[in-house]
Amino acid sequence: MRTKTLLLAVAALAAGVISSEAQNVYSQNVVGYVNVVSPVGGQFSLVANPLDNGTNTITSLFPSAPNQTVIEVWGGASYQQAKKIAGTWTTNLLLNPGTGFFLQFPAASGTVTNTFVGNVVVQQPDGVSLGTNTLALPNSFVLVGSVFPLSDTLTGTNINLGPSLANQSVVEAWNGVSFTQAKLIAGTWTTNLNLSVGQGYFVSSKNATNWTEILP
Repeated sequence: MRTKTLLLAVAALAAGVISSEAQNVYSQNVVGYVNVVSPVGGQFSLVANPLDNGTNTITSLFPSAPNQTVIEVWGGASYQQAKKIAGTWTTNLLLNPGTGFFLQFPAASGTVTNTFVGNVVVQQPDGVSLGTNTLALPNSFVLVGSVFPLSDTLTGTNINLGPSLANQSVVEAWNGVSFTQAKLIAGTWTTNLNLSVGQGYFVSSKNATNWTEILP
């Protein structure tokens, strides 16, 4: 999957305060967009929603998808599929930021660019840093992606995935034909995968853990 990032064309930056019993939590909403270019129609790509558009349903995320487009979400044991037929999706799947999914446009469509538009929502528990976002990872295969519109290598601290995982953890990236696997052995990844903006990948954490990203 090739990703083409025209981000973040920041339209607005606003800070608000959310009150809780435990502490004050600050949030920032950065409005922008991300262009994700699919491979030639008929091929599956592994994608992740990089922005929050408010609803995050496939009808709102892919309003211009041609008929016969297919989206598949991993449920832990099998895939749940949605297909666009005569202008209507068979299931209006929810794809929140951080959710990975397979995407297949029909063969006749050629290369398709989908534009994700929405907010990057981060928390500022200290009221100073730009913020973080945390995704819980179980000790089983899950299909995920960065909750921030950031690219990185597996070992980098930009999205901080590799450093969040224990030895014997596995990350698998789709190359268009098969999966490229990276495994953490004695503190070293067998392959230092390049992880693009809007890319999905399978993660199998050795132990249940939290993947915390820090907005740079």
